[in-house]
Amino acid sequence: MVQRNASRKSGRRTAVSRTHEPHLRVHDVPSKGRSSRILQGGAVRHLLSDLETRLLTELEWCDAVGEIREQYALPLHATQSIAAELGIRHPIVPGTKEPAVLSTDFVFEIGHGRSRTRHARAVKSASEFDIRSPKRLKAVARTAEKLEIERRYWEGEGVEWRLVTDRDLDRVRCANIRLFLSSNALDPREGQAFWEDALTFTADRLRAGSDRPLSHLARKAEADGKLLERQFIACVRHLCATRVIVFDMTKEFSPDLRASDFEFAAARR
Repeated sequence: MVQRNASRKSGRRTAVSRTHEPHLRVHDVPSKGRSSRILQGGAVRHLLSDLETRLLTELEWCDAVGEIREQYALPLHATQSIAAELGIRHPIVPGTKEPAVLSTDFVFEIGHGRSRTRHARAVKSASEFDIRSPKRLKAVARTAEKLEIERRYWEGEGVEWRLVTDRDLDRVRCANIRLFLSSNALDPREGQAFWEDALTFTADRLRAGSDRPLSHLARKAEADGKLLERQFIACVRHLCATRVIVFDMTKEFSPDLRASDFEFAAARR
């Protein structure tokens, strides 16, 4: 029987730490991209760019990732000490002489059996490191200094830190993941038994190895009186969301994909 849960990740990461308050909120700073406030598990995620939204999407999709914290404030005394050691100027609050609290875009946990490790990620557009224009050299150097303070802090904490750019985050893949995680594709009004049979039927049609597009299989399912077209596509989407089937996620999920584009995850093991 095909797994019928709305998502293997359902409820796993809704336990957003209520004690964690993001150091920066979307209304606190100007953003070069689209800032977002995403409701998740009763808490609001404050994301300052499209890239941060993409990285959060990837983290949510990874089964091993546990609690995720965004805009994680670093201890001021620690970052000031690191800046002094490096011989660089510590960032200040604009328009004042007050030292600014630095933050890391994401801090999250990864489970390894019974143990868990913390990881930190800074998110920047690759364009912020473009030095082809001499006018950009000073800004790029300053960005690098701030990142080095951040990197040194996490190194001292024994936490893996990495810089993530748009080159690491595929836009189409992230859009697919958001689609799969956004909501249950299966209309609960149809009932559990209906969807269990529908999922099994859909999986069998995909297993047949047809090179036909999903739209063709969906139309045939409706013509045969088995499922409505939209119900067939909803089942395929659900099978993707629950990782029963996999495909090249750099291709946009659509009814134009062919049955042969999908592979059953169990067959890959």
